[in-house]
Amino acid sequence: MKRQTKKIILISAAALAVIVLVAGLVMLLQKDAFGDNYFARNKAVATVNGAKITKNEYTASLSNYYNNIDYYNMYASYGYGTYYDKSSEADMMKLKNEILNNLIDNEVYIQMAKDLGITLTDEEKTEVAQSAKDDLANLKEQILESAKSSAPQTAESYAVTMLANYFSNLGINQSTYLKRSQHAALAEKYASKIQEYYAAERNVSEEELKDVYAEYVKEYYQDGYTDGAYSQNESYVAAGYTNVPYLYIPEDFIFVRVIQMSDEEKAKETLEKIQAGEDFETFFASDDNENTDGKALADKPQAIGAKDSAFDDEIYKQVGVTAIGDVTMIPVEGTDAEGKAVTTYHIVKRVQGNTGVVPYEEVKDVIDSSLRSHLENEYYSAQMDAWREKASIEIDEDVFQSFDPAA
Repeated sequence: MKRQTKKIILISAAALAVIVLVAGLVMLLQKDAFGDNYFARNKAVATVNGAKITKNEYTASLSNYYNNIDYYNMYASYGYGTYYDKSSEADMMKLKNEILNNLIDNEVYIQMAKDLGITLTDEEKTEVAQSAKDDLANLKEQILESAKSSAPQTAESYAVTMLANYFSNLGINQSTYLKRSQHAALAEKYASKIQEYYAAERNVSEEELKDVYAEYVKEYYQDGYTDGAYSQNESYVAAGYTNVPYLYIPEDFIFVRVIQMSDEEKAKETLEKIQAGEDFETFFASDDNENTDGKALADKPQAIGAKDSAFDDEIYKQVGVTAIGDVTMIPVEGTDAEGKAVTTYHIVKRVQGNTGVVPYEEVKDVIDSSLRSHLENEYYSAQMDAWREKASIEIDEDVFQSFDPAA
């Protein structure tokens, strides 16, 4: 009887082992939302000195960006990030390369920090761990908000299901998600410390700042000048978003002081007083002057070009033929916020000003930090390029090309 019982137990144990094995194989062969099973997910899309970046890491990152591309493109339209056209094959290839390169860079930062002997303090390690936890908490909050709109009565339980489905579709679990978030946060922290390391090593001198100024303005302001760049920058200065003026003024620009009024009679009366000898600047500084951007620039004149002006083009045309010191009133037709036709009256005084590159001494106090960062970043980029050149970075093109986020 005992032998029979033992035999039954052995058979049961073997059957259980088979069941566990089969279940494990089923899980390994189960495909995620990208059509990959466990083995496909863990193929290397790239390696950095042997450290593997898996296809799943790449496809999950690319898919996440692609699914939120409209959101990112909205910010890109304001100059924050890159705009990617989903209908453009070339743009989608750029995006795929960008995502993969970001993952490679993360691995580069971690390995490079080790080579340089850069370590994290206990406080920084805590920050990295907390960053990953915050990332997961934000994901859960987003899913909960989505659940509330879909199933308000059972939102919390539905959110649990949605989160489980989210991870299942990615072919990962919550632990893996946290691990990846922490890896990305760690890379970001090391990247910052590597920049600090090379900034200290570069040790930019005061003399270098002045020497590099003309080259810096040519590269970032003069060569890349587009219509509207000057007036847009000046509006940012007036609003307090930056204290750095546009450092290059094209040769066709003229310089003006503008008093702007909506009341025609008030404008005519002001013009008569100025022409009779009263001080233009007194009226310019008064509450009646609606040219808030101009007033925010204090004693600095506004520069306007044929295709780059904070004002109507007619002002440039009419004032451009006047002499320095002349004062002209120019009515400008337009519409208000409700679309109604309105006329504003601009009392414009042409003043002396200099075109070309703004002299370094005039902007030294506000531009030196940017110049210093420019030189430090050049040095940092050169060191990064040199490290990558020595590193063994390999990309599996077949794995890289195999995923289409639009599919």
